[in-house]
Amino acid sequence: MSENKHTRRNFLKIAGGLIGLSAVGMWAELTKNQIDLLNKKTVTFPFNPNREISFTDEFIIKNSEGKVITYSAHCTHMGCIINKEINGKLICPCHGSEYNLNGIPVKGPAYKPLEKFKTTLSTDQKQVIIET
Repeated sequence: MSENKHTRRNFLKIAGGLIGLSAVGMWAELTKNQIDLLNKKTVTFPFNPNREISFTDEFIIKNSEGKVITYSAHCTHMGCIINKEINGKLICPCHGSEYNLNGIPVKGPAYKPLEKFKTTLSTDQKQVIIET
């Protein structure tokens, strides 16, 4: 006589496990959003209106006709710090990835664009304000 493996008890075990996993997943997502809000910060750097590209340890600040845009200086390939611009391209010193001045990769190994941050200028136009 064969045993029926599709019993109500087995069904309830599986259903309970799936509900539990779903609850854990939702809790993780909710707490991640709360942690992101807590970690949100604003940083400022001196603004030089005469420079098109400025580099900091964490950011690349682009000034194009008075519009300021900030990108992460971390290469999307392995996280190395991009710290130079040659002929209109942002160059990663580690593996040679190149990005255009809009943070879009034009030569690999990186294939994702650089992260972009909300950026404003202070009212006196002397500070770049970056929201991370």
